[in-house]
Amino acid sequence: MNFLKKLNFDSIEKLIGDKYLLYSFVLLGVVSITLQLLPPKTSKEPASSESEAFDFDTMIPSGHILIPIQLSNAESLASLTGQFAVIDLYTVNERDRKGFKVASAIKLLRAPLNPQQFAVLVREEESSKIVTQEGPFFAALKNRDEKIIPNGKKSPKKNLVITYGG
Repeated sequence: MNFLKKLNFDSIEKLIGDKYLLYSFVLLGVVSITLQLLPPKTSKEPASSESEAFDFDTMIPSGHILIPIQLSNAESLASLTGQFAVIDLYTVNERDRKGFKVASAIKLLRAPLNPQQFAVLVREEESSKIVTQEGPFFAALKNRDEKIIPNGKKSPKKNLVITYGG
């Protein structure tokens, strides 16, 4: 501290004169350096992603059910789709019987905790068609913007009629 007095700075002399202020400044410096040197705390809980922030069972519309299914083309669909897609669902061809369409234009959802698992969202009345079939199924992607009327058929396109004069 003698070398600071020799520098003859008025503000430094005032600082040295107030020893409590000097001690608290040094203590603050030591605490901040100690906090910087300590390793950060790691939480032992797994970090939850945004997809885990909600449960699918709370988002199922009334009159619908979510059916987990096994898909023979799950790997291909995982690379082509996002969290959901619109599909046609088929049974897989077996030796003794021919495959056929089980459901048309249904929503396929990817499981948030295991992206290789899928489920379909169907009306309760149509669920028996899927549940009674043995898996695995085959899913064919459809355009999700295609308009579908409730009975599962495409909505008819109306022809544009232009009338000139009158």
